Amino acid sequence: MPLPKPSLDNRVFDQLVSEGRAQLPRLAPHWTDHNTSDPGITLLELGAWLAEQNIYRFDRLSVQAERAFVRLAGVEPKPAGVAYTVTALENDNAGMWLAPRLQLGSADAALFESSEAVFASPAKLVSVMTGGTQLLDVTTANSGLSGFAAFGPRPRARHALYLGFDRPLDAPGATLSLHVWTPNWQQDDAVRVALQDEASMVSPTHCPAPPDWRQHYRVKTVWEYHAGSDVWLPIPSVEDETRSLSLTGFVRFAAPEGHQAGGPGNAFYIRCRIQRGRFECPPKLLHVALNAVRCEHALSQAERSVGRSRGHAGAVFALGQAPVVAGSLRLRLDDGNHPPTDWAAVSDWDRAGPNDRVVLLDFERGTVTGGNGLRGALLPAEHELRASWQVGAGPQGNIPAGSLSWLPATPANLALLPPLGQPLRVRQPLPASGGSAAETLAQAQARAYETVAEVDKAVTLEDIERLALATPGVPVARVHAVAGLDPLLPCYPAVGVVSVIVIPSCPRPAPMPSRALLNAVERHLAPRRLITSEIHAIAPRYRRVGVQATLHLGCNADPSTVLAAATQRIAAFFDPLSGGPDGTGWPLGRTVYRSEIMALLVGVTGIERLTDLSLLTACNGCGGSPPGHCDNVALCAHELVLPGRHQWSLAADTPRSFTRSLAHEC
Repeated sequence: MPLPKPSLDNRVFDQLVSEGRAQLPRLAPHWTDHNTSDPGITLLELGAWLAEQNIYRFDRLSVQAERAFVRLAGVEPKPAGVAYTVTALENDNAGMWLAPRLQLGSADAALFESSEAVFASPAKLVSVMTGGTQLLDVTTANSGLSGFAAFGPRPRARHALYLGFDRPLDAPGATLSLHVWTPNWQQDDAVRVALQDEASMVSPTHCPAPPDWRQHYRVKTVWEYHAGSDVWLPIPSVEDETRSLSLTGFVRFAAPEGHQAGGPGNAFYIRCRIQRGRFECPPKLLHVALNAVRCEHALSQAERSVGRSRGHAGAVFALGQAPVVAGSLRLRLDDGNHPPTDWAAVSDWDRAGPNDRVVLLDFERGTVTGGNGLRGALLPAEHELRASWQVGAGPQGNIPAGSLSWLPATPANLALLPPLGQPLRVRQPLPASGGSAAETLAQAQARAYETVAEVDKAVTLEDIERLALATPGVPVARVHAVAGLDPLLPCYPAVGVVSVIVIPSCPRPAPMPSRALLNAVERHLAPRRLITSEIHAIAPRYRRVGVQATLHLGCNADPSTVLAAATQRIAAFFDPLSGGPDGTGWPLGRTVYRSEIMALLVGVTGIERLTDLSLLTACNGCGGSPPGHCDNVALCAHELVLPGRHQWSLAADTPRSFTRSLAHEC
């Protein structure tokens, strides 16, 4: 939605003429002929016609004014986005350091460049194991990108991810690079940015000190290497961006000394071990790769001359290679006698003054335009323009997985690569992403409107719920804010206190948040709440509700199948994440109605009708009454429902001509 444009004047021709005629009796009382035939009225209409045109012109906004309005909201139109991906290098030579800006090619001639230096180890990942005392081999899953549990299906302390290599990683002085991908790899970058922003909101001098964004909110892991005889030692200088393997990211570490073989396959293992804590939702991985390096769709162009200035206003110079990556152009003016001067590149002249050393860069065409002395300083005469930049960006860089497969023999690569016995091989496990077209002004206006309308203060209950759901780095599926509820005194109204019931996004019958997760939500809400309010994050309470009913089955119905289907339907209806009347999870505090359960069971295939239905639980909500037979079950504001013990009876008029009672424990 674009920003609403202010209307300076909305009067039209007829209104202006009417206003003019209304002034005549006061300003010219002897003027009595106000008909259209009067020459004075003709002049008045002419003036109204000109005034209407001026009003229309005054009410138009220039492009510069629209950009200024957008900047008031803190928004600038985004340039074309640069696609990136992470590749793994396979090296059959001795270990070597590779400088950044190494160019990688694909079959369709798209070229990427590495954005950082990397040590290419000759070691190859040959074994991937997960678990505790009983290890599960997931090497095939890692190779096929089918996904696997990082620490096993039920990770506990001392469970680990084991990575086995065909040779030791003890390269003296080398920093090795691992990269792990999670199934949510496309969203993990946004989560990482949100975590970094969250950490920057807390002062480093705050007591207690703010937690490191790299540290998982509940689990602490340690990286170790096998040093022989079942001895595991800490890997030195580990920089782990994965938050205990819950985020896509790099793991960089110094090569360990004394790396020894052992374990399954007699490989050289390192491991990421859970030192303490437990996960709400066990993390899953798609792939782990060694010798990983981030690559971008941005090719560096060596500094070259792009022309010579003659001192003219608005002089245009072509770079020769386009599109230009935003922020990559470096322009220097050199007269041959004095040190070169640096000039900056801008995308518009809006904020350029007459003495600013800036030039206008057209990213798509790859041209540089000098100032005119009013907007940007004149390019001085007899100066050579020397420029270096990067070529790339745009959606064409979003190439599929496996596209980058080789190192082309470009001049840049020949200068960076040492003589090799075997060429390096490139693996691109997952597609490139992030490439996008430049944002139009209309799109920037819509984003500015969303920015100013974004909730960033916890004022209303709805604001609190939105902000709690946006807590970065924690698996929050649902929240519900209740005013006046103090978790320590739930039976008394508490003015100014809001309790936020948090439900994690873990597929369990009764997902419960840990205290560490609740603390993370509270930390996120603390700087955004009103100073006079008090916000607590609490866990839901589950009430078990069973069903007692007499079922009348059809002629061909199998009792065991019908009972299983009825039990499953009730369990799905009560599910806290996908149940409820609308399928988004059972609403917190919502009453369980007997009529809904009856309609639910009648819809089960094989049940003709049912009688004597009642609900088995404490009927009076928070009153703590003993279990009984209820018509409806009222829940507290922080309660959810779970299937309890069902008591099914088959009526005597069923085709099998018998009556029996069955109990099922969910």
